[in-house]
Amino acid sequence: MNPTLAFVDLDAGGGAGRGEAGVRLRTATWGEGSPTIVLLHEGLGSIGQWRTFPADVHQRTGATVLAYERAGHGQSTPVPDRAWPADWLHREAVVFAALLARLDIVAPLVVGHSDGGSVALIHAATGGDQTALILLAAHSWVESVCTDAIGAVSDRADEIASGLERYHDEPAEMFAAWSGVWLSDEFATWDIGQLMGAISCPTLVVQGTADEYASDAQLVETTAAIGDNATARRLDGVGHIIHRAAPTETADLVAAFYDQHLVAPGAAEGD
Repeated sequence: MNPTLAFVDLDAGGGAGRGEAGVRLRTATWGEGSPTIVLLHEGLGSIGQWRTFPADVHQRTGATVLAYERAGHGQSTPVPDRAWPADWLHREAVVFAALLARLDIVAPLVVGHSDGGSVALIHAATGGDQTALILLAAHSWVESVCTDAIGAVSDRADEIASGLERYHDEPAEMFAAWSGVWLSDEFATWDIGQLMGAISCPTLVVQGTADEYASDAQLVETTAAIGDNATARRLDGVGHIIHRAAPTETADLVAAFYDQHLVAPGAAEGD
């Protein structure tokens, strides 16, 4: 199923893209009507890099699914001219809230992967509107295993950017902004553990046992910080890009969580 593509202009402080006039975000929608599932991509992600995952989730749930590209990713603007600022994830949470408001999306199931999961966490912890939350390999603090892995791929920056050309208009600039902030001294102390106790919605925290960018402590401590609302789920042998390594299992997890929290009697209808 091919999605419906559109652009949304927001005056939301520019997010991490530093654009004072705001951002122009590309969106993709699978299904009709207001989205009830919203996807937030990883640090080097885009709509296309979700591959068939959004369509698979739409098919399993019947829900309308929305994905979007953060500024500097895919075809969204502005393009960065330096490393993202140290508070970039918090800025992106503000932009995400503005996008939901502009599109009149109310209380969706939010699914965030990696850095997108971090944005989803901040959004939920600071009063964001969602019925439930699924975190796929999300980060809630900076681990050395993550920065070591990013440092290793940064040594192949040209090769990585070349491989991302099919998904991003400006892959080199985007990669430099992403790797630059993750490896910066200013970002080294980033930690949202103290925020997460404010998350009150049902939350599923998912991580692969072969995640190249996180230890098992990321799963355990994120779940504990959220508290009784959170459930941890390990996927054996799965790496960081969960929805590509285990696409069927991941889509099934999302569908089951959606059915439990958005379709059950007394909850919001999915269509």
